Amino acid sequence: MSIKQPILITGSNRSGSTWVGQVLEAHGKVDVIIEPLNLNRIKRYGIINYDFWYPKVHTKSIEKEKLSILLNYYLTINYRTAFKQFFSSYEGHNTYQSLKKRLRRASKPIKLLKDPTALFSIPWLVNTFQIKPIILIRHPAAYVLSIKEKNWWFDFDHFLKQPDFFIGNLEPFKGEVIAFKKEEDSRSIVDNAALLWKIFYAQVKEYQEKYPEWFYISHEELSINPLQHFKSMCQYLDLEFNESIKKYITASTQAKSNEEFKRDSKKNSEKWKYRLSQDEKESIYAITASISNHFYKKWI
Repeated sequence: MSIKQPILITGSNRSGSTWVGQVLEAHGKVDVIIEPLNLNRIKRYGIINYDFWYPKVHTKSIEKEKLSILLNYYLTINYRTAFKQFFSSYEGHNTYQSLKKRLRRASKPIKLLKDPTALFSIPWLVNTFQIKPIILIRHPAAYVLSIKEKNWWFDFDHFLKQPDFFIGNLEPFKGEVIAFKKEEDSRSIVDNAALLWKIFYAQVKEYQEKYPEWFYISHEELSINPLQHFKSMCQYLDLEFNESIKKYITASTQAKSNEEFKRDSKKNSEKWKYRLSQDEKESIYAITASISNHFYKKWI
């Protein structure tokens, strides 16, 4: 793989993108860029002015120029640009810290965007930046449990206010989202997360149909057999599956402590089976079945 060809790790939030990014970062030459399209990060650093979570960008989008500026800010760092921008602040830091951060990034020539919020813009990212995407899939019940534990409620206005969001395979879901917004005071966080999962993976289903050459892998597959599947991932990326990666996989999947990102991976993938009630499982399945049956056999 050309060192100029970036990697994208995406999928739903809570699908394991942080862990996958850390595994690949262990290679030594991979520079992980954390969620450049995350709205909180955009507003914190003020590189561009943008207002939506999960932008859906395509070749005719009016916002594509803004987001190109943002991504080039992160993807073009090398030793030449680091010294050329010597006196320019990097993410608001002083001159010394900015240069230090740019040089650290320049020392790792393979750029990796770890960004679930990029999920709906992958074709544009591939065409514009020659990115190689890895798309993570997570069981709907496992996803909903994770969101429930975090108590993260998603405002679907971030989709509805994007004029080109509900196109293609997503068009049939616009009415469902509008109806949910009208009655959301009576709906649970389980319902909210299940509908969000459905939209995420309706998009992924469309990608699988149109772009079968991209790399798709489920959180469960990675958790149960990480060495095999990360080896396949590295082959897809033309990235050496070196000893550093292997050691990180072993350390991060077999630890017995509760340290963050150190987990018994198989047990972690099955928590939903005993932490969700039967009513919650049935509700999730009722909302997601039209899409989840594509990825997982009937599971209740």
